[in-house]
Amino acid sequence: MNTVLMDTTVNNPTLVTPALVLDFEQISQTYDRFSDSFPSGQIFYAVKANANPDVMRLVVEKGGGLEIASLAELERSLSVGAIGRQIICSNPIKNPTFIQRMDAEGVYAMVVDSTYEVEKVARYAPGMRVYVRLAVDNQGSVLPLAGKFGVSSDEALELFDMAREYGLDPIGLSFHVGSQCLRAQNWVNAIRACGEIWERAEANGHHFHFLDIGGGFPAGNYHDETIPTIEGIGDLTMDAVRQYIPLANPMLILEPGRGMVGESGRLVVEVVGKAKRGGDEWLYLDAGVFNGMMETFEGFPPVTRLLAADADDRPMMIYTLAGPSCDSCDVVGRNLELPEIHIGDRLMFLDTGAYTNEYAVAFNGFPIPQVIKLECQAAVAQMELEVA
Repeated sequence: MNTVLMDTTVNNPTLVTPALVLDFEQISQTYDRFSDSFPSGQIFYAVKANANPDVMRLVVEKGGGLEIASLAELERSLSVGAIGRQIICSNPIKNPTFIQRMDAEGVYAMVVDSTYEVEKVARYAPGMRVYVRLAVDNQGSVLPLAGKFGVSSDEALELFDMAREYGLDPIGLSFHVGSQCLRAQNWVNAIRACGEIWERAEANGHHFHFLDIGGGFPAGNYHDETIPTIEGIGDLTMDAVRQYIPLANPMLILEPGRGMVGESGRLVVEVVGKAKRGGDEWLYLDAGVFNGMMETFEGFPPVTRLLAADADDRPMMIYTLAGPSCDSCDVVGRNLELPEIHIGDRLMFLDTGAYTNEYAVAFNGFPIPQVIKLECQAAVAQMELEVA
């Protein structure tokens, strides 16, 4: 990260809040860390995490691919220069128009995890490569994704056979260990399960080459050493692939979203109000659950810092942080220990490069964060302001 430029930007008193500052040098470096940690892996960035066209373009220009979930994401992927074989779709639910358009654009493959989806893909994209999403253990993730998607081992085998009967090309398996997964062993366990299914499918005459280990890669190790690193997950994963997958060099796909862009972001907000409620100290910010911090409502603990020169000298207090809207669920965090804070002070939230503006809406008329892009080119730092 370009810490000098980041610090200068977030501490600029003329910065209009709320503002999401994205360090593109950090994203580029993180991409390289994934490449180094998964030597035979192919990166398909999960667009849903941050669909900023410049983020997507950076990934494509570095040779990566894009994982999409909708027609809008397909259109944006094409607009930043991606071609069909650089795109996959891991959304198990797709409408016919989307399927047909992906087929027309030559999207490499798409996921299925139900008999209905097999029938639909076979009808609207005959001969399409498909992979089956396996349900795996999500324990240890901040936001488990189990239940809504994924199938059992036996169901996966049935879907492979059905896909073949319907003229599709079943190529392998995928899974997702849950968002912000804090347990690296989850990837190992899931790969072991995939290997067992792979062998059973081969006995049924299938010939696979594709393994998609999904996303879930966590952000934040630089401020919390209990959070697994890309390198640590990579070591365990690559060993598991060699040990459990019955193919010497499978097409190994990873779909980092938060893990790719999360640490690049800093959300700067201003304290616009204070109150005492039943003995609790409340701070009201110009961004909350609806216009930038929806993930705190989903259980992600906010990591925040006071932007003040005298922050270290102020007494520590316990606060409840809330957004500006009239909705009582607009609460960002409770029982947070911070230096004493006054109206007009600014706070900075870490690891906000993912999902901040993707979830945000201007509920009650409060704006979503403007995006500040920090870039380094030819050793010259440039700052570009873009209203998202």
